Amino acid sequence: METNTLDSTKLQQISEETNFNALLNSYCREFSNWSRYIGIPKYDEPLANYLITTTDRLHIRFDFTAIGFEVYAPLKFYADSGRHVFNFPIIERNVDTDAINPITIYRFMELAIQVSNQEFGAVDADLVKKRLANSIENLETFLSFFKQNGKPVNFAKMSFIEAEQSLFLGHNAHPFPKGRSGFNCKEELFKYSPETQGHFQLAYFLISAENIVEKNAEGFDMTDLFRIDLLESNHKEIIVLLDQHPNYKVVPMHPWEAQYLLTLPQVKAMQQEKVLIFLGHFGELYTPTSSVRTVYNASSDWMFKFSLHVKITNSERVNLVRELHRGYDISKLLKTTYGKAAKTAFPEIEFITDPAFITVNYKGETIDGFNISIRHNPFKEEGAEKNVTLLAALCQDALLGQKPRIVNLIEEAAISKNRTVAHTAVNWFKQYLHVCVAPIVGLYNHFGMAFEFHQQNVMVELDKNYYPAKLYFRDNQGFFFSDAKAEALEKASPGIAAESGSIVPNAYILPKLTYYLLINNILGVVNAIASNNLADEKTLIDLVYLEFKQFENSDTTGLVDYIINRRDWEVKGNLLTNLCNIDEASAPIENPAIYRAFPNPLTKYFFCENLIKPQTMEAMYSRYFPKEDITITIRSFDIDRDLELVHDWFNQEHAKPIWKMDGPIKALELFYRTLIPGDASHSFIGEINGVPNFTIEPYWPMRDGVGACYEALSTDYGSHLLIAPTEKDKKFSFPTGQAMLDFVFDQSIVGKCIGEAAVESRAMHMFGTRLGYRYQKVIEMPHKMATLTFCYREWYWEKFPEAKAYAMLKTAQFETEEI
Repeated sequence: METNTLDSTKLQQISEETNFNALLNSYCREFSNWSRYIGIPKYDEPLANYLITTTDRLHIRFDFTAIGFEVYAPLKFYADSGRHVFNFPIIERNVDTDAINPITIYRFMELAIQVSNQEFGAVDADLVKKRLANSIENLETFLSFFKQNGKPVNFAKMSFIEAEQSLFLGHNAHPFPKGRSGFNCKEELFKYSPETQGHFQLAYFLISAENIVEKNAEGFDMTDLFRIDLLESNHKEIIVLLDQHPNYKVVPMHPWEAQYLLTLPQVKAMQQEKVLIFLGHFGELYTPTSSVRTVYNASSDWMFKFSLHVKITNSERVNLVRELHRGYDISKLLKTTYGKAAKTAFPEIEFITDPAFITVNYKGETIDGFNISIRHNPFKEEGAEKNVTLLAALCQDALLGQKPRIVNLIEEAAISKNRTVAHTAVNWFKQYLHVCVAPIVGLYNHFGMAFEFHQQNVMVELDKNYYPAKLYFRDNQGFFFSDAKAEALEKASPGIAAESGSIVPNAYILPKLTYYLLINNILGVVNAIASNNLADEKTLIDLVYLEFKQFENSDTTGLVDYIINRRDWEVKGNLLTNLCNIDEASAPIENPAIYRAFPNPLTKYFFCENLIKPQTMEAMYSRYFPKEDITITIRSFDIDRDLELVHDWFNQEHAKPIWKMDGPIKALELFYRTLIPGDASHSFIGEINGVPNFTIEPYWPMRDGVGACYEALSTDYGSHLLIAPTEKDKKFSFPTGQAMLDFVFDQSIVGKCIGEAAVESRAMHMFGTRLGYRYQKVIEMPHKMATLTFCYREWYWEKFPEAKAYAMLKTAQFETEEI
């Protein structure tokens, strides 16, 4: 009994931590009041006393100081791909009392709600906490089932339905990854959830044909098939009813939704008017796929996507009429010459279509619970054993001590190819990009097809060596088309999108397609591989950049340019969508959820490690200036060596109005402990003849705030400069300025250096002009109006030929050393 209690306590802890990890990632995506924090502070004794008792030296610091708190979350893996892995416990500090204590997931949600209130207004905190508790409790239930069942979910080879029912942990960047608000008890949860491999008969209604609308791109009424199935069931009472109502149609239904429908006043009225008869539960057993509401039987030609008034992640899963028409539209289109050409051109992607749908109306109004989408089933009979997996399951973390499936898969692939795991991981990912990127870019360019290729909608078929062979795409609600191809689409399939609204502007598509294809799909694979130490994350992200880059010149839609060059993408705010109680499914198509800016990780292809994250404390630059008879060297800032020094510099009178970094050393230490691990900027110390004299802070506009104020390029860099001495014979301003630009332009990846001095700073404008900077325009930054200036190497070298000679000499020396 004691062991069971301990086991239960452990499962509860795992469930809470899994949900907490997802919540923290949701928050990081949607709010900006956080940064990485490195090391143990010298001037923050309470925090130091706590951190010294742990082994964690890198955290994310959540800045809730506006409401009196800080939160520190230890990092196991920081991801440019967007999904971090945290260690526990997470701690909270009261900034007034310095009390430090572990924080629960519920307390963190309280803080998130308070921050959200400031931007979006009042949040129903009780409802949010109820949904959070539901997700935690459900996951604990599923983990308990998994432990007792003992069936692995990480085999390299798994059938379609095994993979569908293996997604125990859920959406790893959603605050409620296992939310199922609506199921009323554990019995319902067990019976209707894929994680517990629930099986059930479908419910059936007999409804007057006058109350039904159905369409089928295959050219026949699905309700006729359902009638035949029931006639062949040998249920005498049912056969009598069918014979008595020849003009009524048979409509299948999810058994949970059937009970829900029978409580509705409209349905009760239809029963009283005898235009609707509930027949009961019959036929073969069906089992839920990963979406919960779509059900599968290995011997059936069809899968059924039912409406389900259960809150799963962002919405009650109710089929909307426009979504039903989308499935019908794409099914018709793929039968045309236009559609066949798309399939022929890009065989790497197979579309699983929903050609048929049924709706039920009463007194002119659709009863949405009856809305059914009917999908082809390519995984029937022999096809049921295909090694096909939904992408979300492939990217799932380790489950109760089992290796993640992606690890098993790569290891098996390595054995089959007789290669190392590291080599295989990179090659496996290259193959995934091959079957993914070119077809999707091609479908959009040539056929205007822009589909929601996210982890839940995409399935990967693996070949005999466990490499990606092809992709399947499913989900009727995720089929969209670009208005640039509207004329061709209308010609191919007259009336397409009239009911579905699926032809939308290109400007709307670009950020949404990028979110689904890149953030959710491809970067999800990057994250799964990298977070399990199978391959280096930056290596994989660079491969993504290069895969899209090859289509930059041929792409006519702007998609590739958006993907590889844009500073920020848009990410769906799953946390905010829930805090604001937005039902994503029923929200307007133009604004179905809240989206936030997401730093484009592909721009890291041009990330200059030497400027922003140097790996040495040795001198990185040295040049002798004969006229002044000085040698200037530049080295990375060392917080243990230089903090007190720069604190003195920033508190000098001439530095205060420009840098605004004067004040207590504790605050300055916090600044540097969050600056150093970040990607926006870094600090360096400049020495003249061995004596510290100035500091420079190179920055990267792709991550620094200035990049949002002009059309920044990935190869743009800038640098701030503070010369400490005020005595004229010690300042050496222009040699120092040259040293700064020498150092920046030493990095071949740098295209130009930008400046953004305050408009009122005439001295800085004159200084920059003498160095080669040229005026562009005035820009508005959050804290100042600034003069934007650019400086290219050629402009700088034109001003200072000796700087060019220095650069050429250094390059020649480097090439000689390489030889």
